[in-house]
Amino acid sequence: MFTAFLIKYAEIGIKGRNRYLFEDALVHQIKFALKKCEGKFLIHKTQGRIYVDAESEFDFDEVVGRLKTVFGISGICPVVYVEDEGFEKLCDTVIQYLADVYPDRNKTFKVAARRARKNYPKDSMTINMDMGEAILKAYPEMTVDVHNPDIMLNIEIREKIYIYSEIIPGPGGMPVGTGGKAMLLCQAASILPWPVT
Repeated sequence: MFTAFLIKYAEIGIKGRNRYLFEDALVHQIKFALKKCEGKFLIHKTQGRIYVDAESEFDFDEVVGRLKTVFGISGICPVVYVEDEGFEKLCDTVIQYLADVYPDRNKTFKVAARRARKNYPKDSMTINMDMGEAILKAYPEMTVDVHNPDIMLNIEIREKIYIYSEIIPGPGGMPVGTGGKAMLLCQAASILPWPVT
């Protein structure tokens, strides 16, 4: 059912103005890792996010296995993305997502919406409340827990709408080929009286 992966990274997210160098290196390594996988993938970055969009059928376990070998990835989030066809349609999609991913729905949840596309008619807080209400109506056995939920349901409103709730650990660290560059940048920053760009 998953149509994409959101790639999370830790260390390379703190590189300031040089961040794009590390993101580009990570995108390159992901492309290299997925070359041996069956299927066609679009790897792209947007607004501080790296996505792997599947453009054909693929083997989920094979792709996750390959992504878990890429240094620099701290988390792999299997994602369902949909076109924006209105909030009611989005609610239907999320309710079906929960049915598919969590057959046992005696769980607590929290909705965490992020509205990167600011012309979306609902703000993040309203999405959280309205989606939570729709989920409780569909699955009264579920309950909300904003502090320590069993399910953290993430909804990102971008050109498309991305839905995910699982984070598969990656190896972390730095992307291959950036270690020396990072060390030089750190050394330069410590001795130069101006910022390194």
